[in-house]
Amino acid sequence: MAEQLTPGMKDYERWKIEIDAAEKRIKNFYIDGGKIVQRFLDDRGGSQGMETNLTGDNPFRLNIFHANVTTMLAMLYGRVPETDVSRRWADPNDDVARVAAEILQRMLNISVQAPGSSDTDLLRACLQDRLLPGLGVARVRYDFTKETRQARTVETNAETGLDEIVMVDEEVVADEEAPLEYVHWRDFLWGDGRIWANVPWVAFRIALTKPEVIARFGEEAAEKLQFTKKPAGHKAEDEGEMAKDDTWMKTEIIEIWEKSTRKVVWWSKDTESLLDTREDPLKLRGFFPCPEPFVANTTTTMYLPRADFKLAQDLYNQIDTLQTRIGIITKAVKVVGVYNQKSNEIKRMLNEGVENDLIPVDNWAMFGENGGLEQISWLPIKDVVEALGKLQELRNEHIQLLYQITGMADILRGTSEQYTAASSDKLKAKFASIRVQHIQDEFARFASDLMSLRAEIIKTHFDPESIYAQSNAQFLAEEQEAVQQAIQFIKSPGDSWLWKVDIKPESIAMIDYAQLKAERTEYLTAAATFMSSAKAMGDAAPEAVPALLEMLKWGLAGFKGGQQMEGMLDRAIDAVVEKAKNPPPPVPNPKVQEIQLKHQTEMEKQAKKSNDEMMKMFNQHKIKLKEILAESGADAQAEAIQAYYNILEVESKFKADKELKRMDAAARRASGE
Repeated sequence: MAEQLTPGMKDYERWKIEIDAAEKRIKNFYIDGGKIVQRFLDDRGGSQGMETNLTGDNPFRLNIFHANVTTMLAMLYGRVPETDVSRRWADPNDDVARVAAEILQRMLNISVQAPGSSDTDLLRACLQDRLLPGLGVARVRYDFTKETRQARTVETNAETGLDEIVMVDEEVVADEEAPLEYVHWRDFLWGDGRIWANVPWVAFRIALTKPEVIARFGEEAAEKLQFTKKPAGHKAEDEGEMAKDDTWMKTEIIEIWEKSTRKVVWWSKDTESLLDTREDPLKLRGFFPCPEPFVANTTTTMYLPRADFKLAQDLYNQIDTLQTRIGIITKAVKVVGVYNQKSNEIKRMLNEGVENDLIPVDNWAMFGENGGLEQISWLPIKDVVEALGKLQELRNEHIQLLYQITGMADILRGTSEQYTAASSDKLKAKFASIRVQHIQDEFARFASDLMSLRAEIIKTHFDPESIYAQSNAQFLAEEQEAVQQAIQFIKSPGDSWLWKVDIKPESIAMIDYAQLKAERTEYLTAAATFMSSAKAMGDAAPEAVPALLEMLKWGLAGFKGGQQMEGMLDRAIDAVVEKAKNPPPPVPNPKVQEIQLKHQTEMEKQAKKSNDEMMKMFNQHKIKLKEILAESGADAQAEAIQAYYNILEVESKFKADKELKRMDAAARRASGE
């Protein structure tokens, strides 16, 4: 009778019951998964239940399963994925969200595409696990290192009471990472639920050596645990002789993440208490450190994968049976017969005869009386050949039926129908079928969720300095103000960043370069047409140029990969607006400049001549004034001098201004203005 959970039960006992129940629920999936992997590798030892009992010492198997899975793997994962991070609503004026998306995209892609990165192998391994046992799992982590640095601080001297600057040691984060980690399908457990949203907890099997246990949980815990050479999660009856011993002695520890309490516990069957308990270490919105697994054929009855092979195993086995019989009968299709032992000439004809060669007969009459060449009786192989042809025909029919069941027929040929257009056939060939497209979409969802979890860790745990450095944002020189605002936006509390930033992967299937070229050519053609039409409007009304550029930017905002081009358009729009506010002076005509310079020189000569004449007149009046002053008193002298000088100054200025205006007008007429 199974143990039941009761209120007040100790945590260790409760988790023992939960783990035992989960292993019992998933046990058949583990067993089938191991045998399916053996079938894929054509390992003929110990895979009972996955094939029909074939006759013969060496049954001939046609491993179509391996060919189908390899084809699907190559088609679904044709290139290294690139994560596309963009503004969720494609608002053309939301520069902060645009730059934030650019920063996150750089950080997410550099980890996937860096030389020696394990992320590409991880995604391929998860896809293979989905196509074989039916369960692909990966998780995220937050790793960082600390180092001690000296920093200045102000402290008050106890003796003098004065503030002093002193150097102190402080620990700072030196390096931050958000790595992805592959989880083998046998090392993953989960609580009972009908759908993923209802799964209450997930768990990961971890195999640790004794030094690793001591470093993580202490020596006291290490003394209580048992260390063996069997790998984590291995059961001897599950995989026959397939699993081998580990090189190092290890113990199995289960790391459990419970959603309701947002706690992580470490449990081992060898102890009577939990090894460790921690509060929510990653602070993710969904709590679990893994996205929904990449699973096959689940239903709402129970969240439990079922491998694709199980749905077509009868056809696979029948094809193997037919192929084995074909192999046996093929050996029987050969030219054999019997002859009269007394007719040595027939024996010589069969053993020595070559082309255009005659075998002499000593007693032809007796040879003829005995029946001649009719003394040979050949094995009748007509019936055997007919049976062989029927078996081959039946095998091919089963293969075609298998292709229809698995969807491979659509992948290999495309589902052409009568009266369909060529573009329709091309579309069907590209996406294979609805079933295969569903797997592509699920794989894209799985990769997208992984990258979203990584982005969450960057947002929650990374220092702004790390984000700035790892995104290489210092080279966004013309957008540094937006960069600082974008980093603050990423680090802002809550989930507001998700309202503006959308994270999704590009297609990770085999890339259609012709389609990619067609899309970009179509956009550039449309942009060139728009710019050609907008030029006439811009020439007629320069003030409309900023609005036209905004329209071009609006169209670009919905085009994939246009973030950097949008930044260039932003700067172009700002430059046009600034130019409209402060128009540059008009460029003068060289001929007009020459005429103006000539008349300016003439004006200066005339002005100088007028000044000389005025000075001459002024000196003459000055002499006459002295004569008048000699006959009058001192006060009268002062008033007379001042009045006379005022008259002269006004007269001189009036004449000079009049002459300058006249010459300026003459210059304008000469220049055509």
